[in-house]
Amino acid sequence: MKKSILLTLITLLFSFSLFAAVENTVKEARFAVEELLSKPDSGAFIQLVEMAEGIVIFPTFYKLGYIIGGQYGEGIVLRKDSETGKWYGPSFVNIYGLSWGAQIGVQSAGLILVVMNENGMEGFMDNNFTLGGSIGISAGPLGRQLSADIDYKLQASIYSYSITKGFYAGVSVEGAYTRVDDNSNEAYYGKPLSPKQILNEKEVDNEAKQIVELLEKAVLERQLKEKETT
Repeated sequence: MKKSILLTLITLLFSFSLFAAVENTVKEARFAVEELLSKPDSGAFIQLVEMAEGIVIFPTFYKLGYIIGGQYGEGIVLRKDSETGKWYGPSFVNIYGLSWGAQIGVQSAGLILVVMNENGMEGFMDNNFTLGGSIGISAGPLGRQLSADIDYKLQASIYSYSITKGFYAGVSVEGAYTRVDDNSNEAYYGKPLSPKQILNEKEVDNEAKQIVELLEKAVLERQLKEKETT
């Protein structure tokens, strides 16, 4: 009897600890978005978000290497329904990878991926998804606005933004792969759910909703400024 009670308590403590960890991941994701939006050249990012099908946020993305390097991060996926404008998620995801070439140092950064089309979004609904290859990924454009003569939405499925907190030469994430974090999803929602179920059925709430509100506010402010100048 005592062993059963002890086992139950340990299970509850572990579940609570994991839930607290995933809640913190969402909170840190909000901080990463706030930091990127605070940059004076974040206008192009905001325009991409306005057209996007979703956003993937890794609050902390580690890269370590000397010629051969490794990378790892834990983050969330949010999907926007292009017809209704509603946002769904978060679905928890991890990113891994090896890299080689001209690179040296250690980097801790916030990594934000803006997903521009359904093809890119479908990748994050699968269990294992490699960045690059058939689904193109490029460094996100900077500046107060997108270049008028380039249709960014058609050029790449995903655009990446890195908020650097250390030194690293060579920050490409092409070739890295993502894997669904089933344990975190179950801890957050209280039951096993696939990323497709989450990103199609679970509307954002709590901290994730605050992330969406930050993005939508930035988009609205950009639209108002654009009207004032025309």
